[in-house]
Amino acid sequence: MKLYVLGLGPGDPKLLTVRAVEVLSQVRVIFVPYSTGTNRSLALEVISPYIQPRTQLKFLGFPMGRTVKTESLQQLARELEEGLKVSGVGAFVTLGDPTLYSTYFRLADFLANVEVELIPGVSSITACACRLNLPLAMGDQVVLLVPAAKARELNTLELVDTVVILKGNEDLGDIASSLAREFDLFYARRCYMTEEVLKKWDGTHERDYFSMLIGVRHRER
Repeated sequence: MKLYVLGLGPGDPKLLTVRAVEVLSQVRVIFVPYSTGTNRSLALEVISPYIQPRTQLKFLGFPMGRTVKTESLQQLARELEEGLKVSGVGAFVTLGDPTLYSTYFRLADFLANVEVELIPGVSSITACACRLNLPLAMGDQVVLLVPAAKARELNTLELVDTVVILKGNEDLGDIASSLAREFDLFYARRCYMTEEVLKKWDGTHERDYFSMLIGVRHRER
């Protein structure tokens, strides 16, 4: 059995890679994760233009907390394996890139006898930086990625040139205040989606998982 894990990019169907579109057109079954909290799958919205009439969709409900019971993940892995047994080859779709905070790696340890191939996708980090026209790094500069829930635990940013605060479903105000002394701050929400917001940080924001704060160290011009 073989499973392709497809990175879908930040949310615009036009930003899927050629390889991802090829796989979507070839496989007979696609595993689509969704949040059990909202019963919504952004991944499904992204792949909809590329789904073939003969393709079967299997939905996998993921609890979106910071910790998920092992039993729940084992059950999801079993459902995935059962779906693969029928067609032999399938695709698991995930927003962004599969190697960055992907739902797939919650399941990876519970999959047995499955050959896996990861297909890269455009990450929200680089996508939002592009929309803001910001360089994340030049030369030997240092970039730090940190979820908002962990940002308050940082002791020093002395060696960091760019800091990206991800998963902005937290109050970003105090985080921004601590960064503003050393960094120019930019806010991005749902890049390449219909609800997109892009701006220099002004203190107002939505608590949205698909938002981020990007800080670029003050530099002399």
